Amino acid sequence: MTDLAQVALLRGKPAGLELLLLRRGGVGPWGLPSGVVHANEDLRVAAARVLFEDAGVLLGRDAGDAAATLEMPSIPALRRKVLGGANATQVLREAGFTWASETLSAWSHWQAPSSSGLSSPGIRIDGIKGTGTSTRVFVAPLPTGFAPHFDKSEGAESTWLLASEADARGDELLLAPHVIRTCWELAHFDKLADVFAAARIRAQEPHPILPRMGPNFALLLPWDPDYETAGQGESLAFSYTPKWALGPSRFVRVDRTWKLCTPGSTQKA
Repeated sequence: MTDLAQVALLRGKPAGLELLLLRRGGVGPWGLPSGVVHANEDLRVAAARVLFEDAGVLLGRDAGDAAATLEMPSIPALRRKVLGGANATQVLREAGFTWASETLSAWSHWQAPSSSGLSSPGIRIDGIKGTGTSTRVFVAPLPTGFAPHFDKSEGAESTWLLASEADARGDELLLAPHVIRTCWELAHFDKLADVFAAARIRAQEPHPILPRMGPNFALLLPWDPDYETAGQGESLAFSYTPKWALGPSRFVRVDRTWKLCTPGSTQKA
């Protein structure tokens, strides 16, 4: 199984919380900064590294006596070294930095089925090719003074999405199911501090989310009433329902996108 780290990088606006989305090549779905977790790599460190590689946003702090230099480094120059294949942690250490991974909070853990046709385009849980992936979603605040940065040669685009607008913009952005659900959850918060307080509470009830294919091309979440009886393919049912497992419990396909809904709603595939 491939482990992915993804980061919902957040900033507060008068209308609510926004999160950063990326797309490469000018086509296809938008998604969260994402990357494969390296062997023996701490999950939070992996998430911090992915955010730096994908968006040029450094969650770092002074490494103290471990620093090889006291000069203020060029963040873009450090990133170019990392994108060129250098070990990210070593690059930061030589510049006098270390990962401030404590600023990241675990939010959710999604598992993509390796059966039931869920590797088809537009159905993938993680939004990338491949099945059987385990996706860890983290939340992090945009550091003061930082902005996403991309070299023209990367061919990357970025946009900030208001969490409450994910449903309305789903067809435009081609969002993966887990991103839509994450936005739905984040739309209930007005302040960043409340998000991270909620993350600490969620961490007390960790449980992977393994969707199943249901009737009428529905994608069922483990707290859906039809998950065990009508779902197809691999399953990972909850032994109890975590407090965060509430609200809409399934997705249906509408045009090119998924819509989060409740059983018996009027949404049609």
